[in-house]
Amino acid sequence: MPNPPPGFEWDERKAQWNLRVHGISFAAAEHFNLDTALAIEGSEHDSEEVRYTRIGKIRRQTCVLVYTRRAGRIRVISLRHATAEERRAYIEAKGY
Repeated sequence: MPNPPPGFEWDERKAQWNLRVHGISFAAAEHFNLDTALAIEGSEHDSEEVRYTRIGKIRRQTCVLVYTRRAGRIRVISLRHATAEERRAYIEAKGY
């Protein structure tokens, strides 16, 4: 697995699992545009850390990024391709 780009971090075992299961590398999160992403409210994970879920683009693919912030870095928790329902929500929210 590639090393995290500047400003990012992740657990290497989780990154390998994510690649096997979802077919997308955590390193691709570097190209996820948080500024234009759609924020999803609420988190199903019981944690003391605030987790953010965003639907957005990585190049031409609509993806879902789950992350938290640690020491000024984005800690990637999950990255996957969006479902059809998530893609529709993103398109509707963005007015495309």
